[in-house]
Amino acid sequence: MKWNFGKKNSEKAENVPEPDLTNPENALRHVLDSLHGSLQTPDRVEGDHVYCPDWQMTITPEIEQLDERGAVVNFYISAPQWGKNLYECSAGMGSDTKQALGMACGSFLFSFMDGIVQMEGGQAGEDLETEFVGKAHRWKVYLSNIVGMGNCPQADDARIYWDALKEEVVKRLGNQKLCFVKVYGSKSGENITAECRVDDVKSDALSSLVEDMVKEWDTGYFASHKAFFFIRQEEETVQPYPYWGQAGWEALREKVKTAALMFHASEDQEQYDSLPQRLRQALGDDILADECYSFLPEICAENAFSQITYAETVEILPQGRKPVTCYKSQLADYWALHGALFSLFEEGAFGEATNDIYGEYIGTSAIYNVISQAKEKGGEKAMDGGKLSALLFNMESDFEIR
Repeated sequence: MKWNFGKKNSEKAENVPEPDLTNPENALRHVLDSLHGSLQTPDRVEGDHVYCPDWQMTITPEIEQLDERGAVVNFYISAPQWGKNLYECSAGMGSDTKQALGMACGSFLFSFMDGIVQMEGGQAGEDLETEFVGKAHRWKVYLSNIVGMGNCPQADDARIYWDALKEEVVKRLGNQKLCFVKVYGSKSGENITAECRVDDVKSDALSSLVEDMVKEWDTGYFASHKAFFFIRQEEETVQPYPYWGQAGWEALREKVKTAALMFHASEDQEQYDSLPQRLRQALGDDILADECYSFLPEICAENAFSQITYAETVEILPQGRKPVTCYKSQLADYWALHGALFSLFEEGAFGEATNDIYGEYIGTSAIYNVISQAKEKGGEKAMDGGKLSALLFNMESDFEIR
């Protein structure tokens, strides 16, 4: 695929002084100007973002870090047909700030955006079929270019990683409209960094597979690869879900806020025991109510005790039925609940009750109970570096996995 990134820069008028790109506002404008006309589809700059009308896609860059030889740029990408917002962090180094920003933008365009262009530009993609809770799902897979640095193995696209990771990635597909997977590996001497993220959540199992591949590199001082898979579900097999898109996200946040406040207001055992039914009535969504009651305490505990490795799966046991093992990434609401609750915490939506709600959720979690018991037996650091097996969630008999 031919990219025209950087072509416009040669057409600047002479004798126009270069802006100070160590200034974040100037750097942001430079990034927007660099993206404009480089996206393989008509676009226009609108304030702090670039909009592509044919794809209904918005790209909002944010300057994360900047100095005379380095830049880190966050890119927030959204389109209503994806059902979610995407995120990519791109870094660049150079002899000056301009070159560093160019490297960061180039990395974003040649890897992340390459996959988006294939997907939105109507390319065929690779066929894929899965099944989740008894329903069939069909997908198209788009593999980005590999962006390599240093003395890294040569590869045209992400096929080498897709072939190695496909079997495990497929296990993590549920009913997403779009699942995006990021692969990053680097090697400097004996030091290896390897990471694979599914919908921007790190998978330890997949990261370990990437690490095994990077270990085999015959490299010198430094080498790295970055690539993406975009896995888009065909509309015919998408199951309905009430919280897709920006309006759905805001509705989810409001319901999570209601659930957290009701939990906080449950001052005795009787109120806590009646909370599941009261949540169902208040939220108007029985599935989400049960998940808020069961998942939110464990989500807070996982965040609080980050020194522990947690299973990527959970076991769900509706009363009177067989348990079902799912990856958290397959569940429509698990990581969405995480994002909703912590965005509310960060915004101060609960006022002075924020720390109390967080602590109360942790205190009622099964994770906290396990850690407390381990510390009683083995001391304060008994669980450091440990791993917890999949949690079992007992649900109401009419609970449905989505």
